[in-house]
Amino acid sequence: MDRRPTPWILAGLALLLAMAAAALTRLVLADGPGLGMPLTAGPPAVSQADDLLLATNAYTFAHDHTWVVPVTKVFAVLGSWIVLVPATVGVVVVLARRGHGYWAWWVGLCGMGGWMISQSVKHLVDRQRPVWPDPFEVLTSPSFPSGHSMAGIYGYVVFGIVALALLDSRWPGIALITVGLLMGPSRVLLGVHWPTDVLAGWLFASAWISACGAGVLWVREWRRVSTPQPADTPL
Repeated sequence: MDRRPTPWILAGLALLLAMAAAALTRLVLADGPGLGMPLTAGPPAVSQADDLLLATNAYTFAHDHTWVVPVTKVFAVLGSWIVLVPATVGVVVVLARRGHGYWAWWVGLCGMGGWMISQSVKHLVDRQRPVWPDPFEVLTSPSFPSGHSMAGIYGYVVFGIVALALLDSRWPGIALITVGLLMGPSRVLLGVHWPTDVLAGWLFASAWISACGAGVLWVREWRRVSTPQPADTPL
């Protein structure tokens, strides 16, 4: 048995985050298909009033500050599969070639599984996206959870953690984690997601990367224990 606490801590964290994500999903499902309606129509349930208020404030702020929308669209490109898939493949290849096989497995598992979880939950919940009088961008795919918010975690935050662990300078890792965390709010400012979509994305993705981390550490420890150690060389 792995006596080191790190895998168990990650596994426990993954369980707690998954439970929180499941609870939030249940609340959204209980409220119906979502808030896909003009602002004048009002929320379909009292429990969604805060979501509508926060989304409205974010939309109003972006509408009043014209520099915000171009910035959010940069984040939209960074979180798209066109950028993230090649970036993930490239990171995995570089890590593997430099002898960091377990890091490579972690990055790859986080990316592939994170995308699959995002798409599965989206189609399960099928929540409608916000509808605004003067939208910055119109999307018709399901809203919950935010795929870009998840990508920010299982992509850029994961890249940042790897950079912090392997590089001498801390700034690349800090920059990557910052980009990953800001990707979620950028989707609300762009008017294509509800705040709870972003929160759900963070919870689902964080649970998944924690579970992947625990799994990779357990495999590494199992292989270390099961691999025969060379006999001591006699003097």
